[in-house]
Amino acid sequence: MELKNFNNSYKNKAVYILTIILSIAFIAFGYKLNKVDFALQEYSQSYKAEVVSINDITEEKIEYEYEDLSSTTIRFTAKITNGELKGTTVNASQYMDEIVAVNPKMVEPKDMILISSLTARSGVGEEWTFLEYDRTMAMVWLVVSFLLLIIVFGRKKGVNTIISLVFTCLAVFMVFVPSILKGNNIYLSSIVVSFFIIFMSLLLLNGANKKTLCAIVGNLGGLFIAGILAFFISKVLNLTGIIDDDTMFLLMLNTEKPIDLLAILWGSIVIGSLGAVMDVSMSIASAMNELAENMYDKNFKSLLKSGLNIGQDAIGTMTNTLILAYIGSSLAVVLLLVANYGDKLLLFNLEMIVFEIIQAVIGSMGILFAVPITSLFAAYIYNMK
Repeated sequence: MELKNFNNSYKNKAVYILTIILSIAFIAFGYKLNKVDFALQEYSQSYKAEVVSINDITEEKIEYEYEDLSSTTIRFTAKITNGELKGTTVNASQYMDEIVAVNPKMVEPKDMILISSLTARSGVGEEWTFLEYDRTMAMVWLVVSFLLLIIVFGRKKGVNTIISLVFTCLAVFMVFVPSILKGNNIYLSSIVVSFFIIFMSLLLLNGANKKTLCAIVGNLGGLFIAGILAFFISKVLNLTGIIDDDTMFLLMLNTEKPIDLLAILWGSIVIGSLGAVMDVSMSIASAMNELAENMYDKNFKSLLKSGLNIGQDAIGTMTNTLILAYIGSSLAVVLLLVANYGDKLLLFNLEMIVFEIIQAVIGSMGILFAVPITSLFAAYIYNMK
């Protein structure tokens, strides 16, 4: 028994180390393969600065079409806190125009902000101008707190969760996104990155065992169904892929080989539903593993029934989670469209709204199919002598 436990421990450590090495290799090779350079437009460099004092506040009227609108100028002194100009004190300006619906808060002493040397409003020379509030440290503390809480509550698995999260983000932003910008096949890139995330995450979190195998099979099955449905539904609904201004701008990035916008929509659905499908598959595989180890008289039928019952509970919560996540991410757009479109028939046939609906529905269908696939495979695997 002790020898068996030692072998299992050795095997899990070997798989863990190998998974990390292969993940680093995948990301490094993928980045090198897909790295693309664009002729970027030159921008004035921004600097971090601390507001030292407010020097002057003036207000003037500006003629705009048929009305006069006010413009407030706040002149202040700021001390640059980074870059080659660190320690330099400069005079800068913040403009708050009535023509803009929402202006940022008026700067105050000790505020941390971003400034840049831009063309003056008068058109003569340059002046230091307020760009944005510096939110870097607040975001860093928020992320660090989140990661610490994962470690506190998850302990060893919390550390592995952070490692898998880092690899997932690197795979998306260093492999998947560059591959699209380079003009590679988006369908293939989505599949490869999804496979990598599934295998890497589940192996790091649970090791190489039956439970992980069942979760992987269920995940791949649910994702395969979602991908097939997304492909055919986009054809049936005659989607073009142009759902907003951002997608139109994508066509201008590479005029020689334009980005396939329908493939972008497909990739969005697959990548977007990946996490939820993985969660359901792992939950069912883990619960059925506990049942199989503690069942006195286990058999395929009883294990399958238990898996489907567990899946029914997971379906309700995860489907709600997925749909609410999509609604929340596009709430401002939904409010704007509902408020301005009196023709509801046209509203619900706009490609922007249609895409949001099919993204949520097809992602949820991936969860639905992951339940029986995981349950069937787990019932077979756990019943093997």
